[in-house]
Amino acid sequence: MTESYEPAEIDDSLEQNLLLVRRVIDAAQEEMAAKARQRLPALRLGVVAGAFGAMAAAATYRMNVILLEKKLPPELASFVAAAVYGSGAGAAALAASRKWKGLPAPLPSQTVRQVLETLTDTDRST
Repeated sequence: MTESYEPAEIDDSLEQNLLLVRRVIDAAQEEMAAKARQRLPALRLGVVAGAFGAMAAAATYRMNVILLEKKLPPELASFVAAAVYGSGAGAAALAASRKWKGLPAPLPSQTVRQVLETLTDTDRST
């Protein structure tokens, strides 16, 4: 009474459906990868802006505070320096977000649309 672990014979319609599902998954993955590649320049710009902001802040913060302390109390000097650096970081983030907003969502929307069109065409023809 041993049972075989081999699958039962598969009819042609099931094989066709499995093949269709594999093609849809492959198309969705390709579309998502293409959209991710489109987002890389915006992501790089954001990373570069953040890195330059951090390096500039680290390199010049003390110098600016010392220069500002000649005219202002130490607390106000550090506040002014922080406000200037924060504004620069905000401007860089705004530039990155504007570039990011113009890109399509990283979802396989085109593939889903094609599958839906195919399915509705199949339903109409039957």
